[in-house]
Amino acid sequence: MKRSEMIVSALLTMALGVLLIVLRARFISIVLTVAGVCLIALGVVDLFYKRVPPSVIKIVSGVLIIVCGWLVVSAVLYVIAAVLLVCGILLLYDKIRSCVRGVNLFYTICEYAAPCVAIIIGFLLLFNQSRMINVIFIISGILTAIEGVLLLVNALSQD
Repeated sequence: MKRSEMIVSALLTMALGVLLIVLRARFISIVLTVAGVCLIALGVVDLFYKRVPPSVIKIVSGVLIIVCGWLVVSAVLYVIAAVLLVCGILLLYDKIRSCVRGVNLFYTICEYAAPCVAIIIGFLLLFNQSRMINVIFIISGILTAIEGVLLLVNALSQD
């Protein structure tokens, strides 16, 4: 990739990170609405080419995404919460059963921390989804912005 393309990519990544931080849960609403409108537009274009079955599927899918988009997002978050809970419990059980010990106390705590964090995040997603969505978007935005900064530093440091 050219240097200018790398710089543009880094700037767009940083902008996406800022959007995730600022818009939070509204970001999903915007993305769902744009995806629904695009599907409806593609369905209308298919109607002009007399491709009726694909156009009907696209138009109906677009309407469903606009109308029921948050229901799908909520269901996916419940599935993610369940998976995090099960994985965290199984990982913690495995570590306890096999008596995992690190080189020192810090490494031992780190070994047991990951499954515990997965269990905590799973519970929070399961029982406090509305607040967790904002936290997820803020953390994702920060990480995306950091990724953009790292991409920019990489692009500017190349000869």
